[in-house]
Amino acid sequence: MPSETVLNIHGIVKQFGKIKAVNKLQLEVKTAQIFGILGPNGSGKTTTLSMILGLIQPNQGSFEWFGQPLSPAILKRIGSILETPLFYPYLNAIDNLKIIADIKETTYDEIPELLRMTGLFERRHDAFRTYSLGMKQRLAIAAAMIGNPDVLILDEPTNGLDPQGIADIRAMILTIAKQGKTIILASHLLDEVQKICTHVAVLQKGVCLYSGSVEAIGGDGVLLEVSAEDTDLLEKEIQSCAWTRLHEQRNGILKVQLEKAYTPADLNAYLIEKGVRVNHLNTAKKSLETHFLELLKQQA
Repeated sequence: MPSETVLNIHGIVKQFGKIKAVNKLQLEVKTAQIFGILGPNGSGKTTTLSMILGLIQPNQGSFEWFGQPLSPAILKRIGSILETPLFYPYLNAIDNLKIIADIKETTYDEIPELLRMTGLFERRHDAFRTYSLGMKQRLAIAAAMIGNPDVLILDEPTNGLDPQGIADIRAMILTIAKQGKTIILASHLLDEVQKICTHVAVLQKGVCLYSGSVEAIGGDGVLLEVSAEDTDLLEKEIQSCAWTRLHEQRNGILKVQLEKAYTPADLNAYLIEKGVRVNHLNTAKKSLETHFLELLKQQA
């Protein structure tokens, strides 16, 4: 049975004066996807999230949630964090979440479990102002989860965090996703999107350059890591081969894309024939970073 379409965006445009922040964006997000909206600062990520949450109106185009226009009833099915989490600094975690529960017109019953899930239960009686940046971000996720929404929208959820904080948030997002939630995550961090997301849309200056599954990236042929005793000769023969494409060379290891009809064994045989003594040949999935940089180069 096909997945239900959670969000459908039809050519939305948002212009601020002469600046077109989002330009004819079309996206489809389905149930239980972790959908990453990836792009550098100023690419239109937050503007897009603001439009689909009804905070600002598009100049053109439309969108639907669960096949319906945005409404108060639909908003109750969506939890969100946009930009910096805001809470009362002198209130503790429980009281801050109670205020959110009142706004969402729901009970306080789920607050203890949400605090356990986000690792804040032991600090639940401490004032928000005493929390680290990572703890504040975790409380924001707990707040977004109040009311048991079907969809969670996170805008740069690991921004400013140290490596441990990033790992904690990443693990939390994956735990939430296992509950069957649909997650839409905006980020400028390639590594974050690659490790968390099932699907991704790449934005640049408000334009969508790519939209599809993260798994499909690199599906246009095998990507290999190759090294040899003579790196210069290896690079020369790779460059002259009609069915290979050199992505990069770093520390003597070449990343080489093969056309679909060819295999690693074909490359090895070719290099032996050319007198290249290969000492490393390994299949490497094309990274999101490689794909992202290729897309930006095509737009330059």
